[in-house]
Amino acid sequence: MPDPQSYDVFLKGELVDLVVPSERAIHADGWYDWFNDQELTRNMEQGMVPNTPERQQQFLDELRASPTRFALMIKPRDEERLVGICSLSKISHVTRQADFAMVIARKSPGFKSAFFGMEAKCLMTEHAFETLGLERINSYQSSALKDWQRWQILFGYKMEGIMRKAFRKGHDAHDLMVSGCLLEDYLALKKLRGGRLWPGYGRIMELIRDLPRESLEEKLNRVLTETVSAHCAQIRMT
Repeated sequence: MPDPQSYDVFLKGELVDLVVPSERAIHADGWYDWFNDQELTRNMEQGMVPNTPERQQQFLDELRASPTRFALMIKPRDEERLVGICSLSKISHVTRQADFAMVIARKSPGFKSAFFGMEAKCLMTEHAFETLGLERINSYQSSALKDWQRWQILFGYKMEGIMRKAFRKGHDAHDLMVSGCLLEDYLALKKLRGGRLWPGYGRIMELIRDLPRESLEEKLNRVLTETVSAHCAQIRMT
């Protein structure tokens, strides 16, 4: 019989495994309580009202029954606890696309933990294209998450636009950065990296160091701001 104290691994990685959500995640690992953390949820829709084990169980039941969404929990390979969750939602086999989302709720000791979310996104992206047969993955982040937006290009996610003040929490409004990864983007990176999207822990820091200091998101935002300012000045002069 399976060990009730272990999680079922669905996707194996180098630093993390992606495991099947379960009741253990709710009660033993405090999955429900992640969304009561106001610091964690400041750039998320969650955190408006208290979350409970019962609410999380309802979410889990709906997740299990959904044909258009699935989620996997992020478990470090050398730990018996969860640090986050990633999901694909709005899965359409007609348009062959889905939306990606991820929450990293806990930190682990050691420098490697900074890359748990990166590998998780690579594993989920690989599964979406290779197994689900999708051809596009959409991704959205608050403009407050600048570092993450800068790193996404390493996984094939390219900047596509800015939705002005599309995310609001309380009285704070932030732009929403829109990016996407196409099948051809994924296949090109996979070929460069010997058949896997995740470049490996030994290589990831080199790739980050080689990134331009100004991200595509920051450049686009700067150009849009300068263009709007120039047009407004021209209108005032006429």
